[in-house]
Amino acid sequence: MPGEYVSLEISDSGCGMNEETRLRIFEPFYTTKFTGRGLGLSATLGIITSHSGALQLTSLPGNGTTFRVFLPVQNPDVQDLDAPQRAAVTTEWRGSGTVLLVEDEEIIAQVARAMLDELGFTVIAAINGREALDLYQQLSGVISMVITDIGMPIMDGYELVRELKKLSPALPIVISSGFGDTDVFSRIERDAVAGIISKPYGFVQLSEVLERAMRKSREQD
Repeated sequence: MPGEYVSLEISDSGCGMNEETRLRIFEPFYTTKFTGRGLGLSATLGIITSHSGALQLTSLPGNGTTFRVFLPVQNPDVQDLDAPQRAAVTTEWRGSGTVLLVEDEEIIAQVARAMLDELGFTVIAAINGREALDLYQQLSGVISMVITDIGMPIMDGYELVRELKKLSPALPIVISSGFGDTDVFSRIERDAVAGIISKPYGFVQLSEVLERAMRKSREQD
């Protein structure tokens, strides 16, 4: 896309990658290490893509690796005169009910909980899909919405969504992901979720996604 971009370049002098590894390095769950889940680069690419950026990889065996990140620069001379009014309208929205928040990263969970509290929700937290499923089975009469991460240990977000939909097909589920919409919907049907929000997200983004999800749920009742 034409325009001005900020570029960040990171290089190493390591062993480099062969062609097979270069072609698969951004696949979720692909890793060349004995430890790790193979989610870091996939999540990174998802975050960059969600901000209309690009990521360039250069690597050859024996010659190290270089990553170049390109992020679009907003033109400060072009002002969106309607932005303050839109933000005011959006942030006036308040939710209600109990949200099951499923997130294994403690810092992200703390920030998300604070924003959900500010929006008027009661929050129940789980750190993986198995714990979330157990909580929902115990508290299904109380929980009105689920917000779940995708990459988690024990049970990931994809399996959790499928299991929750078996228990309650009408339950609104919002996916919180750094993978990008294309990756998420390649493994789960769009109709299975009420919304998706890309990490990292802010208060206004979360408010907008949850407002649409709750409206969609009411329309389907």
